[in-house]
Amino acid sequence: MASGSWGAQCLLELTKKDVFPDLVVTSNPKPSGRGLKLRLNKVEEVANSLKLNLWRSENINLDEALKGELVAQKLDVIIVIDFGQKVKEPFLSIPKFGCINLHPSLLPKYRGAAPIQRALMDGQKVTGVTVFKLTELMDAGPILAQEEVPIDIDDTAGTLSKKLLSAGVDLLVTALNLLVAGTAKFKEQDESTATYAPKITNEEAFFDFDKKATEIHNKVRALNPKPGAYTIVNNRRLKVWRTKLINEEETLSTPRTILGIDEGFPVIACGKGAVSLREVQWEGKATIDGRSFINGLRLHEGDVLP
Repeated sequence: MASGSWGAQCLLELTKKDVFPDLVVTSNPKPSGRGLKLRLNKVEEVANSLKLNLWRSENINLDEALKGELVAQKLDVIIVIDFGQKVKEPFLSIPKFGCINLHPSLLPKYRGAAPIQRALMDGQKVTGVTVFKLTELMDAGPILAQEEVPIDIDDTAGTLSKKLLSAGVDLLVTALNLLVAGTAKFKEQDESTATYAPKITNEEAFFDFDKKATEIHNKVRALNPKPGAYTIVNNRRLKVWRTKLINEEETLSTPRTILGIDEGFPVIACGKGAVSLREVQWEGKATIDGRSFINGLRLHEGDVLP
């Protein structure tokens, strides 16, 4: 069961390791684009390309035909990854080994919809992947397997997602083998250490240069490739796609001051520290590098962003 792009990528990588599901369950196509034409999700596109059996369901918990089909198949396990629907009973108990989920965090840390982005925004240096058994409570079931994944200082949500995908698929295959061999051991999560990763709001995407450089850098990379962090320059919205952390703690000048050029990119003073602008984008325009942005405004070292 999957519906999101991360789930689609996991499905594709699993098949490369000779793990082929008997049935792929996903959500119905959604209206998209100016013409609001129905568009297949990435999971269905992958399933179709691999000629896998597919079942669409807008609400699996009300889908009696799907329940009957799964009972009839006498399944060993249901794998749930990046699925936009809550899985309830009797689905949780239909398979021999229940339903297992692959989650991109070290549970019980970062339960919820945006674990990758929240870990980056918090400046974490390590995250990971978890295979666990689904229960009625969100991301709270007993853990079957976990693996740590280091976070680099310039990782974005996009690059970290790829790292977690690779580690997660390998871990999932290992977990499936443990289940089949009868050697799987589950460990209950420690509720006292649980944290949550709610969906990113539009308001959270905004930042100002009066914040700490580390906070700005972490937000920029957390929201790349979507939705993109933004600030306001010259009364216009400017999305910032990539920054480099130049200084973390010193107060160097008034926030928004251009301190100089680093490797060809402008260095901007923050409330504490400084960042260089690597890639930016005016609303409705193409992405440009930081130097082209500064040149377009005819600004120089010592000037302040308007």
